[in-house]
Amino acid sequence: MKIAVLGGGMVGSLIATELSKNYEVTVFDNHELDLRNVNTIVKDVTTTDFKKELLKYNLSVNCLPGFMGFQMLETLIELQLSCVDISFMPEDCLTLNKKMNCTIIPDAGVAPGLSNLIVGNIISKNKIKEIEIMVGGLPKEKNPPWNYRAPFSPIDVIEEYTRPARARINGEIVTKKALSDIRKFEVEDIGELEAFLTDGLRTLLNSDEKIANIPNLGEYTIRYPGHADLIKKLIKEGAFTNEIIEHNNNKITMKEKTCADLFSQWKLEDEDEFTFMIILAKTKDGKEISYTIYDERKNGWSSMSRTTGLTACAFAELLINNRIDKKGIQCPEVLGQNEEIYTFVLNYLTRKGIVINEN
Repeated sequence: MKIAVLGGGMVGSLIATELSKNYEVTVFDNHELDLRNVNTIVKDVTTTDFKKELLKYNLSVNCLPGFMGFQMLETLIELQLSCVDISFMPEDCLTLNKKMNCTIIPDAGVAPGLSNLIVGNIISKNKIKEIEIMVGGLPKEKNPPWNYRAPFSPIDVIEEYTRPARARINGEIVTKKALSDIRKFEVEDIGELEAFLTDGLRTLLNSDEKIANIPNLGEYTIRYPGHADLIKKLIKEGAFTNEIIEHNNNKITMKEKTCADLFSQWKLEDEDEFTFMIILAKTKDGKEISYTIYDERKNGWSSMSRTTGLTACAFAELLINNRIDKKGIQCPEVLGQNEEIYTFVLNYLTRKGIVINEN
């Protein structure tokens, strides 16, 4: 089994390292990488030459930044190469769901991804009137003013903050500004947190009829209190526009400059941090269902790299072992309605030390 991992960032590197324990893995990235037991190739993945290179592989994992994700999926479908995808693309991947001779699992990270899988399993057993998903990765020690570290591509973090957020309210899909509907809450052993709307529902809004019948559905990003207001201030000041400016004798956009500035402040070093997710569901007969997912840095890998990357690895294992045999786009929320697939993914993550509790 030959696997191509496209993008060797924090999450892509973990996926490649994990899968290389049992399979032949090659990582393609535009920078030199030093990964133990993993073949790495510096390559521009937008070239025709790269498309020919992909013909050597049996499976791909798309870890590219969101703005490159959709185009890469088009290429993979054209090549009939199955893919586990964690790119946070702005486009609707379901528009690619045509007759194809490969399998694509989109949004196969922690959220979207694991959250979708769990939602799919919940709705397969209950009549639901409301679901809320809240998730975030944070440093254990606050580092003012942001009190945040970026556990993956900063450009995709900014996408969360600037891309309009879709939710379902009283049966209607509505679009709101990201960072809106801020709520404050406290978690034992963590402390005070805030959560705000982001565009994390994605395929949950229209991939499955059962989920489409849930009247209220929302996804929120978790941060320490005050973070959202700081980002709103930057947005108001025009820090994320595509205005072209001169910077270090180069022409770049304001958004690119801001991302570079923030990355220097948000860069995740070897420090204690955690990922925390809550899924809250209310049934039509008044029953409450909740899941909590918690993980911390282990063996040099950040918790967000672990929760995102290991979920993708679990889906990859399912494809490798032909436990998902349907072609086309197979969304995690639909896969979660299959009890064997759902149990496999949760057991895989639990064995890797990720704590998942259902109440």
